[in-house]
Amino acid sequence: MKWSHQTIAIVALAVLWGITGVWGVSNMRARSQAEALLQNKYNRAFYETLQRTKNVEVLLSKALVSASPEQMDTIFSDLWYNANSAQENLNQVPVAHNIIARTSKFLTQVGDYSFTLAKNNKGQPLKEEDWETMEELYRKAKTLTKELARIEREAADGRFTWTEVKKGFIEQLSKGAVASADNSFRRIDTQLQELPVLVYDGPFSDHIEKIAPRGLTGEVITKDQAIEIARKFIDLRGSKIQEARIAGETRGKIPAYSVEFRIGEKPWEIISVDVSKKGGHVVYMINPRSVDTSKLTNDQILEKALSFLESRGLKDMVATYILKEENVATVSFVWKQDGVVIYPDLIKVQVALDNGQIVGFDALGYLTSHHKRSLPEPRVSWEQARAKLSPRVELLAERMAVVPTSGQREVLTYEFKTKLDDDTFLVYINALTGDEEHILKLLETPNGTLSL
Repeated sequence: MKWSHQTIAIVALAVLWGITGVWGVSNMRARSQAEALLQNKYNRAFYETLQRTKNVEVLLSKALVSASPEQMDTIFSDLWYNANSAQENLNQVPVAHNIIARTSKFLTQVGDYSFTLAKNNKGQPLKEEDWETMEELYRKAKTLTKELARIEREAADGRFTWTEVKKGFIEQLSKGAVASADNSFRRIDTQLQELPVLVYDGPFSDHIEKIAPRGLTGEVITKDQAIEIARKFIDLRGSKIQEARIAGETRGKIPAYSVEFRIGEKPWEIISVDVSKKGGHVVYMINPRSVDTSKLTNDQILEKALSFLESRGLKDMVATYILKEENVATVSFVWKQDGVVIYPDLIKVQVALDNGQIVGFDALGYLTSHHKRSLPEPRVSWEQARAKLSPRVELLAERMAVVPTSGQREVLTYEFKTKLDDDTFLVYINALTGDEEHILKLLETPNGTLSL
């Protein structure tokens, strides 16, 4: 069979189109991968800019609250590091230099100013003009954090992508893209003519990773005993146990039996409980059922959670905060001894907001730290401790508390709840030395309230 010249030409053209198509697809795929990598790079840079700027705002606010020259040195060092890190990441975001010039300059000034104070003011109180400068920097930092957070929301909503920004504002603005990023950074530029600890999980809750458990008492139990202890502990609320079994063993900080109770036919209808091998203490409990409505008030939540603890033999517990997420409230409790709040002894209880059922329990902090303390007599009076507070804060409440230190020790302190502008802080003054031990900034959210 002989092919005509026309047939050969058509076949050759088809092959050429095929090769071109394969090359085009391959090229497009490579370009997409490169663009995705570039987008991820810019996302990381902006995320780091935002997080470091948030740190700058928090550290500046803590500096205004602090009355300890020694702690101020640490704060200034952290400020210098975070401000410079924020600026370095900002310079990697693909926005024209003239648009972010003031933002970059502000971060540079915060870093340089903090470095100078840390270097020159060691152990010395700040001058009045320095306090005024710090207050101004703090106000500008709040503005910058707010605007950067707005840009983050706009990017998340798909208003622009960083790769579009990289392609050039003039080309993209004609299509309606990246105007958000441009305008937001210009807003920041005009207005600029800036973790500790943020409290979500109870103050000092991260201490439990560093010490050996002290709250475990009793003899080693069997698997059958673990099942029976877990059965009596859980809040069934009308559910019936179809099967109970040992699902495994945990070998972490507190060795435990993992007990499972099947209460339905669906795979997730299982209540899980970890019971310590030594003493048979419940370490964790989780009931993953869905909670579709929210009916309980904060007072009802506290009553349900506290009643549950007391019925399980956990007495003298004091609520410190409530956080609500997805119709479940997490209540943090700490132990109280002789009128003193013992922060290391932490328990978290989760309450379903539809009917008050206890659907979660975490006693790792409590079982790690709990023991009867021999509390020392304070050498510093309430009046002397109050005098250690910054004159810039308003005193809201006070009590005594035991808090852990970074050296795995505990100290007796005066806890002062204070306010600066719209921000709330906990200031801890050592009851033996009068030193300022900690400053915590409380984070208020629409779903969470602090109960101190």
